[in-house]
This record gives sequence, structure tokens and C-alpha cells, in this order.
Amino acid sequence: MTDKRTFLRAAAALGFWTAATHPLAQAPSPRPLRVGVHPYNSTLTLIRIHQPLVRHLENSLGVRVEFYTAPDFDGFMSSLLGGEYDIAISPPHFAMLASHRGMAPLVNYRMRLEPIFVVRSDSKLHGPADLRGRNLGMADRTAFIRIVAVKWLEEHGLVAGRDYRIAEQSSHGTAVAATALGHVDAGLTTTTALIQAPADIRQQVRVMNIGRSFPHLVTMAKRSFGMPELLRIKTALETFQGTPEGRDFFLASGFGGYEEVDTAEFDALQPYVDAYVKMINRGAK
Repeated sequence: MTDKRTFLRAAAALGFWTAATHPLAQAPSPRPLRVGVHPYNSTLTLIRIHQPLVRHLENSLGVRVEFYTAPDFDGFMSSLLGGEYDIAISPPHFAMLASHRGMAPLVNYRMRLEPIFVVRSDSKLHGPADLRGRNLGMADRTAFIRIVAVKWLEEHGLVAGRDYRIAEQSSHGTAVAATALGHVDAGLTTTTALIQAPADIRQQVRVMNIGRSFPHLVTMAKRSFGMPELLRIKTALETFQGTPEGRDFFLASGFGGYEEVDTAEFDALQPYVDAYVKMINRGAK
């Protein structure tokens, strides 16, 4: 499953993609464009945050846009690789795999993906050693930041199940809420998911940095659309960040805007992709 080709080597040169007639441009009654967003937060929060983007794409592309997410990370990945999304906003390790299954990367968010732990504001926990024997709230085992955090804890001599307990959470946002409410000693999340949390929740926690930084969520589209349509979608995304609604979107989400995909930086994520694939393969046996 892990294609060792570098991240979208072919995608770096859009001109090598075979152009295809796109239904958005040709069909008299084009079907809705399905946009799938990774369930890193609650469904209601994702809908609220992404409404301006959906409206902009509808206006720019002249077709109805439907918002989709999934009940869990596995469900999102299954839909992504199954071709159910026309456009997808995906974490980097899922994006790397999807790039070999018909999805082309267009842009990723400018803000860095930074896994962090949050603890209650009055907590005496400050570093990895303080997490020994604690309950740590973490979302899905396949989450990129969880793979990174578990590896970081192992580097500090802490092994899951032996030195700390993982309290499963439905999303990175709920990990923050669980921490604020005292249900867990620390919660794993990201800087952007924390920004998107309700203000009263944010005020009850503080950040414990783990010192890791990665490319953020990737916006992808089906390669079968053909280069002209892919470029049109990419242009629509890039113009969004210059609109008042787009500026509000990037301020509220903390994503900071769009930037070009750095293929070399994504290639460096291969060990985390390999860890994810091994995990999935073990679970399938």
C-alpha cells in the first residue's frame, strides 16, 4: 500500500496529467461537488468553520457544493481512498496515500501542523516526565498527531499502556474539552484545533509543547478532473483567501492562508506513513 514514489512526483508537474472532460464544465445539469473534510473536530464545528469556503466554491465554480465529513478517521480514509470526495481536506499522511489513489494535491494550509498537549491552567504538569502514570486524551489511533505524540513519548521513555493510559476521544477538539473538564490529565490536540475551541474552554487550559512541526492539512481534488479543471479549483481556493469571507475563515480557523505544497517536505513524512500502514495492516489480521 505504501508506494515508495515521492509525494506526487508527477503532481509536481501538472502538465503530465492526462486531461479529462470534467462534468462541472460539460454536463447540462452538473451534479453537486462533494467536499470532504477530515473529522478533526466535531461535525457542527466543522460545518460552521467551512461554510464560507463552501459558498465561495459554489460561486466561483458555478456548481452546488455539498459538505461531507465522516464519523471517524477510518471512515474518512475509506471514503477518501474510495473516491467519494471530489475535493478533500486531508491530514498529510492520508494525503500521501491518496496521492497514489487518484487525488491531486492543490494547496496546504500555511499554518504549521503542531501537535501539542493541553493541561488544565492550574495543572502542575509541565513536561513529558510529568505525564507518567497519567490519563492522556487522544483521538483516533490513526491520527497523524497521535502517531507523532506516541513516538515523542517513547523517545522520553514512556510507553502506552505501561507508563500512561490513553483515554480515547472522538476528535482533537473533544480532547481539549475533556482536559478542561478534568476528565483527563492532558489532551492531545493541535494549535489550530485549540484556536477553534470555544473561548470558555480555551481559557481553562494551557499548552505543553512537544517541539514538532509539520505541513498542515492538504486540499486535494480528483486527478480525473483534468488539468484545466484542477487549475480552476486551485484558483478558486487561492482567490478565497483574498475575500473578506476568506480572511474571516483563516482567522477563525487559525489556518493562516494557503501555500504551495512542498513535495520534499512531504517526502520526509514517509516514516509516519509507514507507521500508519503497519498499524492498519496489524488491525486487519
